[in-house]
Amino acid sequence: MTEDLLAPFDDDLLATVAGRHDLDEATLRDLLTSHQRQVRDNPGVEDIVYEWRSQFHEQPVLQRTDDTYFLRLRAHVWDEFADALDIAEADLHAVLDAHEEQCRRETGAGIGEDERAMVLSRP
Repeated sequence: MTEDLLAPFDDDLLATVAGRHDLDEATLRDLLTSHQRQVRDNPGVEDIVYEWRSQFHEQPVLQRTDDTYFLRLRAHVWDEFADALDIAEADLHAVLDAHEEQCRRETGAGIGEDERAMVLSRP
């Protein structure tokens, strides 16, 4: 069975975001897949969401389905993931944009100035 780590992301959204950032869609998909794997490998999706729920005063979970978490997090949370992904800043902006657009589509929630969205595929 092949697991689709990008199932929470709409195909048309990925094409739009890639074009907006002058990035090949396949490259954007690879970057997003790397992030999803990174979260699953260390520390794990359920564990990290539990940690964020305990750590932050505001509820980070905007919506949860059987397959996906839609989160609104403090901007600094992405720093560690960005460092581990070791990608160019322009590519990081595309990844962040994809997460924000998908989160907005699914939940209708706005993302504040010092916040970032994160969409996590649940195992």
